[in-house]
Parts: sequence; C-alpha cells; structure tokens
Amino acid sequence: LSSGINAEYGDVKNKKSPLNSMFYRSKDKEGSDILWVQPKFFDHTQRREFEQYLLWLIETRPGAAECSQITIALALDGVGLSQVDVEFNKFFINYFMYHTPDTMKRMIVHNMHWLLNGVWKLLSVLLSEGARKRVIFLKNKDIHQYIAEELVLSCCGGPDPHCYKA
Repeated sequence: LSSGINAEYGDVKNKKSPLNSMFYRSKDKEGSDILWVQPKFFDHTQRREFEQYLLWLIETRPGAAECSQITIALALDGVGLSQVDVEFNKFFINYFMYHTPDTMKRMIVHNMHWLLNGVWKLLSVLLSEGARKRVIFLKNKDIHQYIAEELVLSCCGGPDPHCYKA
C-alpha cells in the first residue's frame, strides 16, 4: 500500500485498522476479484473511517474502469454479537444495493455463528429478493465451490496465511 493510504487509514500493525479488516486478495473461480472482509477487526468507535475506507476500496478496485464485479468474502470466524455494528452493516448494504448495485457479484458469508441468524433476518428485510439471492452462506470446505482451495485465507480454513493475526 502507498504511504498515503497507510497514513490516512492507519498502521497495519494496529489490529483495529481498516487496512486489516478489508482488502483485495486473489480471484474467485470465475476470475472476479475477492474483497475479503473480517469484521472481528472493526473498531466501532471509528465507523466513519471504516466507511470511507470501504468507499475507497470500491472506487479504486481492480477492474473498476471495466465495470467488473467483485466477490465479497465475509469471514465471520470468531465474530459474535458483540462485534456486530448494525449501523455499519446498514451502510454496507445500502452502498452495494443503491450506489453500486452492479459491483457485487456475490457475497460469501463464511462460518456465521448461529447467534447471528437473528441479525441476518433483520438486515435481510432491507434487501431485494435479487440481492438476497446473491448472499451465500457457507461453512468450512464449501467455500471451495467459489474460491480455489489454494487461494482461501487461513481464517477461512485455507492455506493462504495473509490473514491478520492479533
């Protein structure tokens, strides 16, 4: 990352930096870039910075000039109710549904804890039927249906060690 991005969005060594929670890495099986999102590294007190960083990631994404779509991989290992930021989730959904509806090809929700089912039910009413169909819930090895095994991050059971470790 350029020093300007690092200066604006925080030090990667800071475990609650937006740089650790959202990043592009590899491609899915159809050749779309993957935006990995790890909510366990969100800092609720810096919601605005996380929102700005998400906007920057989408606006400067690989293939933006060609209007390419991305796959969002939401890695929920270790995420419980205490890490859920409903306001950020609403921002996230609204951004992809109303401002950049053609950007997201699919969202893979990996290893969602059963306690978060209620949160999903609340958030899913904000989505159209078409948008709900693009959200895919997967457990462990099922992620290989969409992402080649060697490209799956270790936080999702794969061999790629790129995951930030606190």
